Amino acid sequence: MEEPTAIPPPQPSPSSQEQGGASSSSSAGQALRRQRRSPGPSPLGREIVMSTSTIMNPPEPAAFVVERGSNGGSGAGGFVREISSSGGSGSSSRVSPLDANGNKLERWASLAWRDLTVSLDGKNKVIQSLTGYATPGTLTAIMGPSCCGKNHLLKALAGRFPSHAKVYGEVLLNGRPRYLKYGTYAYVSKGEQLIETLTVRETLYNAALLQLPKCTPCSEKTAVVDSAISSMELEGYGSIPVGGSFLVKGLTPGERKRLTIAMELLTRPTLIFCDEPIDNLDSVSAFLLVASLKKLASNGCTVVITTERTCTEVFHLLTTICLLSKGKAIFFGDTAACLELFASAGFPCPSLQNPTDHFLRALNAEFEKVNRITKLNQDYEQGASPWRRLDASVITRTLETTYNASNEAAVVEALVHQLSEKEGPFLKSRGQASFTTRVAAVTYRSFLNMSRCFTYFWLRFLLYLPLSVCIATIFYGLGDSPQLVTVRASAIFAMVSFFSLLAIAGVPALAKDIKVYRRERKNDHTSAGVFVLANFVSSSPYLLLVSAVCSSVCYFFMDFQSQFGRFVYFVVTIFLCLAIVEALLLVITSITLNVFAAILVATTIQVLMMLSGGHFRELDQVPKTVWKYPASYAAFHTYAVEGILENEYSSRRDFLRQRYASWDSSSGKWMDLWILAAMALAYRILLYFSLLLCRKSSTNNGHKTKP
Repeated sequence: MEEPTAIPPPQPSPSSQEQGGASSSSSAGQALRRQRRSPGPSPLGREIVMSTSTIMNPPEPAAFVVERGSNGGSGAGGFVREISSSGGSGSSSRVSPLDANGNKLERWASLAWRDLTVSLDGKNKVIQSLTGYATPGTLTAIMGPSCCGKNHLLKALAGRFPSHAKVYGEVLLNGRPRYLKYGTYAYVSKGEQLIETLTVRETLYNAALLQLPKCTPCSEKTAVVDSAISSMELEGYGSIPVGGSFLVKGLTPGERKRLTIAMELLTRPTLIFCDEPIDNLDSVSAFLLVASLKKLASNGCTVVITTERTCTEVFHLLTTICLLSKGKAIFFGDTAACLELFASAGFPCPSLQNPTDHFLRALNAEFEKVNRITKLNQDYEQGASPWRRLDASVITRTLETTYNASNEAAVVEALVHQLSEKEGPFLKSRGQASFTTRVAAVTYRSFLNMSRCFTYFWLRFLLYLPLSVCIATIFYGLGDSPQLVTVRASAIFAMVSFFSLLAIAGVPALAKDIKVYRRERKNDHTSAGVFVLANFVSSSPYLLLVSAVCSSVCYFFMDFQSQFGRFVYFVVTIFLCLAIVEALLLVITSITLNVFAAILVATTIQVLMMLSGGHFRELDQVPKTVWKYPASYAAFHTYAVEGILENEYSSRRDFLRQRYASWDSSSGKWMDLWILAAMALAYRILLYFSLLLCRKSSTNNGHKTKP
């Protein structure tokens, strides 16, 4: 199949509709340029526009010049370059970035990338030879249809690719090879992984405890939280729960997304990456979110986002647009210049159409199906623009050729060259919170969530309590007759098995905890050790409460030994069984990352443990391969039933051996208890390693030179 050939830019068509479309697009672009260069005030600060003519014809040496408003220091941030020349190679220069008030910034981030190419499997390239930049005071949007490579480009810029990915080209931060240190940048991933029972202020303050250094005073942490709330327009929401489910009503999707971004602003980063921040938001919520990001940019931050499309109002907030198609650059530069490029290539944007919809209409091959469907409509055939009948591959190639030959591409190359020559400040980390501080913060947060979230423990408690009553009434008044040993063993086995099986009701809540952990771990806010230890400490009181209440109902109704010490042994055994199941569920959930799959796997494993526990058939009679070794030794039911039976018949061990053949007389009840405790610890260690192994591979901050 022959490769589509780019069509040359068409001559002006006699069609009045095409002329009207081109003129409207050109006039819209010129109007937008005049609006950007106007010195008048704006709610978000006036744009600082780069002088194309100065970059294309730079002085000696080449200077990075930025135009400012006529009244000086009220731009939206930017660069002013002071040049001192002593002749020839002795020239020197200093780059001074400014905030919205015209003040010089102490910490700033200038990002530039040249010939950036990424291959995930070593063969197929997800992005190809991309060049661009992002400077302080700008809001850059990476746009394009689905699977165009915008998410891959954002990950490449942030160093979020796994180590096996092949990354070629250069990514420079302040003129140096990019190395992002903790706290100097923020990466907001797609979707919100928040704890829905916490309030907005609780969420942010807990995030501040995890992110800020231990030496930071509480008053300063509170001030940082207030600043983040103000930056993302969340005033008045401090005491409102995050929400997000039918059980907890709280913030809207747009407010939750702004809260997610606010959590990453606590370290006061200079470089902000946002992956699909306005995905699935209505136009008002999207506008408010992007306006908040624009305000951050006007204060000196460098903001880079990805999006598939925006509403018209949001489009006009963007400073720079990077338009991609199948991993290749279709355009990089000013938003108004993008409209002019499409018009000059013969694909003008109609005056009443959203520009981003027009871009997607031209670049997305899926619209070819729309053309085939609508060909039956004669009105569409007569009224549509001729270019709409072209294949998307032809349109893409034409736009790519037009851009590569345009002045905008030369401007980008010149500016990236300048940014790579001059080194800016080296961004240093302000430090991280200590291990103990993080453990305390996550423990307190988890304890609050468990007390407020109905599906975490309270749902299980409501299931355990009726089950305890049922078991107690069925086995009521057993007495201590030696002839009822097997019946007593059945009662114990029913408690241990069914209690552990009903613990599966907590899988949805555990899955949310794992997702929150993964988000925080990617941003280096926590670690596997912190999560494992904090989860155990915070969940233990609830497990102990469930064990004590439900054991009290069953123990005394079934006429077990009335000594307090034996009752405590019974409660501790049930507690350890629940702790084992809790850790097992966390291990399965951390590996599967799917609630349905975790429930299915956990149910299967527990049923197999019940079958091999020695209650349904004596262990000496089951096949030794698999079922006795190792299945019966891996089933905690075996040790729980043996330990509780010996706790009841400790003075009649010989009789117990005769009546209950599965009982192992070689180990006492304390040994069984220690084995259960060791199993609970072993599952926690397994959870620790599963969190490490399931975590994505280390990011690739280095880049190979393109061959």
